[in-house]
Amino acid sequence: MTDYFKTDTEELGRFRTTLENARAELDNVRAWMRDVSVEGIGTRELDAACAGFYEHWRYGSQQLAELTGSFAENVDQTKASYEEVDKALEEGFRKAAGQGDGQ
Repeated sequence: MTDYFKTDTEELGRFRTTLENARAELDNVRAWMRDVSVEGIGTRELDAACAGFYEHWRYGSQQLAELTGSFAENVDQTKASYEEVDKALEEGFRKAAGQGDGQ
């Protein structure tokens, strides 16, 4: 009976891993972009536009990475809470089933 009330905590774990991978990829992109020079691509206007894009992208991707990391931590806490509730429910159902059998 308790199988009907279980939360798929393994899926939450996989979701957390996906979030961590996304955060790492954002960090990698920022590092790659930092190592690429935007000077000398073309005209001064194009170089300035590329530099501006880099600054916006760097800031935005850094914010996304931080939020993704925080969200991953929240998923961990949620997963732990669900596991605790699942365990308590399972124990409660076992006790209730045992009392129903006259035990």
